[in-house]
Amino acid sequence: MKRRKFLQVAAAGAGAAALGPLVGCTPVATSPTPLDVKGYLKEPARRIPVVDRADVVVLGGGPAGVAAAVSAAREGADVLLVERQYYLGGLWTGCCVLPVNNTDALLKDGSWRRVVRGFSEEICTRLTAMGMCIDIKEGSTPVPDPEAAKYVLERMLEESGVRLLYNCQGAGILRSGDRVDALILETKSGRVAVQAGLFVDASGDGDILEWAGEDFDIRRHQIGAMWRCGNAGALQRKGVLDTPVKGVKLFHTHGEMEQDGLDIYNLTRLQVKLRRQMWETAEEDRRQPGCEDLFLLDSTSLLGVRSTRVLRSLHNVTFDESLRYTHYDDCIGIGGADPWFSYRDGTLPGRKRPAWQIPYRSLVPRKVPNLLVAGRCFGYDEQIVYDAREVATCFVTGQAAGVAAACAVLGRTDVRSLDIPHLRHRLQAQGVNLGA
Repeated sequence: MKRRKFLQVAAAGAGAAALGPLVGCTPVATSPTPLDVKGYLKEPARRIPVVDRADVVVLGGGPAGVAAAVSAAREGADVLLVERQYYLGGLWTGCCVLPVNNTDALLKDGSWRRVVRGFSEEICTRLTAMGMCIDIKEGSTPVPDPEAAKYVLERMLEESGVRLLYNCQGAGILRSGDRVDALILETKSGRVAVQAGLFVDASGDGDILEWAGEDFDIRRHQIGAMWRCGNAGALQRKGVLDTPVKGVKLFHTHGEMEQDGLDIYNLTRLQVKLRRQMWETAEEDRRQPGCEDLFLLDSTSLLGVRSTRVLRSLHNVTFDESLRYTHYDDCIGIGGADPWFSYRDGTLPGRKRPAWQIPYRSLVPRKVPNLLVAGRCFGYDEQIVYDAREVATCFVTGQAAGVAAACAVLGRTDVRSLDIPHLRHRLQAQGVNLGA
């Protein structure tokens, strides 16, 4: 047995011994749904097999989840990433939300600079070297190819030693006291459980934080979609973006306002409506001169849900703080600017939006000591949703959550007792920018 493989097996065995069997754990159900319930059935009790154990389990393989998993593994943790689809990247690749917005922002000296570094910059650089990402330079928005991004994300997991499970839908948790002991998954192999010393909720919808009884807000925003058409090089229409693949254009619809992204009936309705819109838009565009061979390349597999559950963390970033270069002693990364954002009774262009620090506390729940939150469900004000939910910000919060998770589980401490200077040192070692 090779030394690396032996160490991985030994670490997994040690983790299993430390975690032990699920004795005396309390199952936790989801909170009541807002659906029109017709009645209730009682599910018989059953034994759930534990199929895996790790130092850190990450739920969700979107930008935040992959960044968390890879970053934790690079710090020496044994990491398992769980994803419900058969690809990585979440809305970034599955809904073609390709522009990596919010990488740049206004600094105190008046310059407009790239502020998001670390994992985000690393993956965009790799894609650019493959010819699969355009406009990576400062002052522009990187736009990658989704299939190339899926490939590179998987390669990064392999290179860092992260273990991956596809087609696993989170279904609940088991806990002892205030700690999460196991994540329950619905799979093609049946209902199973995975154990960890620490969990990262990168589900996008804050699934684990709800099951764990954490406080959160429900946010409703537009639910739209993005999609691609081929042979579209001659197309002239506002709002259509170029991609790295010749002749392939990226399309966008904002969709309907104030939509519930947790209602399965509403999501089904919107998916059908938007898929029809994608097809009919392609049919219309084909009538333009030079576009006779245009075709719908993909009607994306995920809807563009902007926000649902948002954690009430130890400190939610406020909009006012984000506008005045607020300094946090526990800063774990810098957020950039959306092309525009609402401010009270008006709108400011992105070039006027200051860089804003993200504190570690905004990733930390108030109740559960072995849970961190990353991605669009971390703690922030309603007014900065268009900055906080973007792909680049998800990379920032994901990388921070991953490094923090590794520091906590390997240092045998809880997430609220972490050595912040050490965490910041490790983030900087991974290339994260901590100063605006």
